[in-house]
Amino acid sequence: MESNGAADCVLIIVAVIFPPAAAAFISGCGCDLLVNILLTLLGYLPGLIHALWLVFRRANVQERRARGSYRYTDAETPAPAPQQSAPQSPGYGDTNQSNAP
Repeated sequence: MESNGAADCVLIIVAVIFPPAAAAFISGCGCDLLVNILLTLLGYLPGLIHALWLVFRRANVQERRARGSYRYTDAETPAPAPQQSAPQSPGYGDTNQSNAP
């Protein structure tokens, strides 16, 4: 999954024209959209900054996924066996009396 530069450019243009629309395209009808609408009502610039932040955050996540920094681990792959350590004497406040002399 590679980052789609054309889609990011379109989202930036939409964010400049109407920031809540870009927020809706990215996050759907959720908290980010509500925050962006409120910020845009407070002033155009805060809404624009929030929408651009959402666009660049989305692009960053897609770039990380394309590079492979998010790795899938198969549940069927056996985990390495834990190393055996020397038996330890019970510590202060230990209630396990099976190792007591």
